[in-house]
Amino acid sequence: MKKLILLGFFLCWISHSWSQKKKSFYYADAQLTQVLTDIEKAFEVKYSYVDSLVASQRISVPKKLYSLAEINTQIEQQSTLKVIQINERFYSINQAEKLEVFPLKEVLVEEFLAKGIRKTNQHYIISPQKVQTLPGITDADILQSLQQLPGVKSPNETATGLYIRGGTADQNLILLDGIRLYHPGHLFGMISSINPNVEQTVNYYNKAVNPKFGERVSGIIDIKSTDKISNQTKVNAGINALNADVYVQVPLVKEKLGLQISGRKSYTEWLQSPTFNQLENKVFQNTNFEDFDNNNQFKFHDYSAKLNFKHNDKTEISLSGLVIKNDLDYKNIIKTDSISNQKMNIENYGFSLNWVQKYSPKFTQKTLMFYSLYSFDYLKKQDYETDKFEAFKKLNRVVDSGAELNFGYQINEKSNLDFGYQVFGNDISHLFNSYNQDIGVVLSLRHLYNVTHAGFVHFKQDFGSWNLQPGLRYNFYSQMKASSFEPRLLLQKTISESFIWQASYERRSQVLSQVRENAANDLSLENYVWVLSDNAEYPIQKANQFTSGIIFKKNNWLLDVDAYYKNIAGITSFTLGFLGENGNEIRQGKGFTKGVDVLLQKSTSTWRAWITYTYQDSQNRFSTLNEGNYFASNADIKHSFNLAFNKKWDNFLFTAGWFWHSGKPFSTIDNSGEINSYNAQRLPNYHRLDISGSYQFQNTNGYSFKIGASIYNLYNRNTLISKELERQYANLSDFSNPRYVGREFYSLGIMPNVFFRVNF
Repeated sequence: MKKLILLGFFLCWISHSWSQKKKSFYYADAQLTQVLTDIEKAFEVKYSYVDSLVASQRISVPKKLYSLAEINTQIEQQSTLKVIQINERFYSINQAEKLEVFPLKEVLVEEFLAKGIRKTNQHYIISPQKVQTLPGITDADILQSLQQLPGVKSPNETATGLYIRGGTADQNLILLDGIRLYHPGHLFGMISSINPNVEQTVNYYNKAVNPKFGERVSGIIDIKSTDKISNQTKVNAGINALNADVYVQVPLVKEKLGLQISGRKSYTEWLQSPTFNQLENKVFQNTNFEDFDNNNQFKFHDYSAKLNFKHNDKTEISLSGLVIKNDLDYKNIIKTDSISNQKMNIENYGFSLNWVQKYSPKFTQKTLMFYSLYSFDYLKKQDYETDKFEAFKKLNRVVDSGAELNFGYQINEKSNLDFGYQVFGNDISHLFNSYNQDIGVVLSLRHLYNVTHAGFVHFKQDFGSWNLQPGLRYNFYSQMKASSFEPRLLLQKTISESFIWQASYERRSQVLSQVRENAANDLSLENYVWVLSDNAEYPIQKANQFTSGIIFKKNNWLLDVDAYYKNIAGITSFTLGFLGENGNEIRQGKGFTKGVDVLLQKSTSTWRAWITYTYQDSQNRFSTLNEGNYFASNADIKHSFNLAFNKKWDNFLFTAGWFWHSGKPFSTIDNSGEINSYNAQRLPNYHRLDISGSYQFQNTNGYSFKIGASIYNLYNRNTLISKELERQYANLSDFSNPRYVGREFYSLGIMPNVFFRVNF
């Protein structure tokens, strides 16, 4: 008995000694995120926090030995934060005042694939400024980073062409501070148009979507820039092989008013790097575009600004603005007597006003007003020496504006209720016009608008080991006199400390979509246009999704398995690029997707390895195509497999990833140019190896520097990734009797990229 008592005292003494263990620290105006990383290494603990609360904080610590409790006290004294101990290893950092924080209990995985990526019971949270280097990615491109997650693919190798669980890119809703993005890419979608170096948080949903979100039937990508008012001017600037950017935070009135400004611009109109040349070769396949120079230019830029005002602890207002622009101007001599000039301008503007009012610790109101404008202008003109010309013009406009009123009521510590009302309008038009010096012909003209009214309610209840989240959304489409009831449900059971089971159901609808253009356009790079449902030719798309999955965590191992079944109605043959027997007649159809996403991950303090696998079966059916039988959809990638690894040595981080997926389906044509099989054949399997590395220099006199490099497709494999059918218009009969020609598109070759960043 005495021995047991002595052993108990000994263990208690060891535990007390460990808690009192001291380490040497010294910081001079250092970023708190870096300080927390150092503390985690020194004491083998983990901090959980909302990135927007911590990223802008800086502290100074005199050089000496500190215990964990002492260094936590320093953090609290020099910031507006509170460090809360969850257990012996885990700590939570919250705002000292009563502000909304992310519930720690809902975070299921703290580091999913990499630091800076978390998984909750409903969605993923990505903090671009904290994300460690991912394979082949420079500057933590937001949309490219999403492709590392299970079930998110881009078989055409673009950043914006995200296929999420059988959905297409136009079925994804992308928001930036409430602003709807209709063109979230640069360089024809090869990189995202969202500056990843802005202090922001990305919330990605692929199931059990909160009923406050509607408008699309696939993924939700909700990006929110920080509401934090910096206590000093901060600058984050950098350059890579395509563009340069800068992000500035300026306090206008201490703790009351702050301004954030970001700008990013390409320099490809002056200097064409090897990175740009590879992207140029990829996106301009099957066109007459050749080398770009100072006369033939393709350039892009994006700018954003946000003004944050904090009246007091209960009232916060922010105003956000965004400009995205891509310009193409290419001229070449076709014959000795003619000059061809092609111009393309793609723009996405927007602004939003957010107002948060806290009436009590339990009751909060959030108000949003937003406006978004998407504009696409394309002109191809051929001038002859005889003062004659031929021209083709394509226009597409989307105006999206509205308001939201959301209320949140915390019933008790285990129950929460959210409800609200939304109204937004969509005004969409397109024009295809062919003309010369004598006559003009309108090939297609369409202009529609709709006002949608929506109400929603979402309830969260924690029963201990059970978590229940039912919700309901109701949409009324006024111009179409149609409505949609959309129930949502998430059910979670914590079986043990290591094992969690989830199931969900959701119903969603969509009235905006992109269709393949059916006009005489020689430039096939941007051959989709946005259209609005009319409940006739273009029906409302409606989808249902059922999911069930498990999460197992133990000894730094993570297993995440999620199975799903989704069905959709209201798709059209134009959406897929297929026409019926009568050529221009639009056919309506339906489809389904079933699949499973798997992640296996092993983590240590200095390295992490993971494997992801996705099986997917995605099929569509049209009564007048393929004899009314189901056939593979364009998004049907049966198998995909990723293997990745990262390793950290002090301030150096290296990562590598191997990506493989089975080939896309494609259709075939006969000798007369007519389709004789619908997606019945498969392209070759695709694979590539990507590597990335970065080095973080020590903070010197308030300056910090970071350099890095990446290589995409290291072994330079050239793979056929797409076969498209392009409509031919050689003569007038082709307008009534469709003929097609096959176009082949190949993958990117080896593509290096480098970057340099400085913070002060």
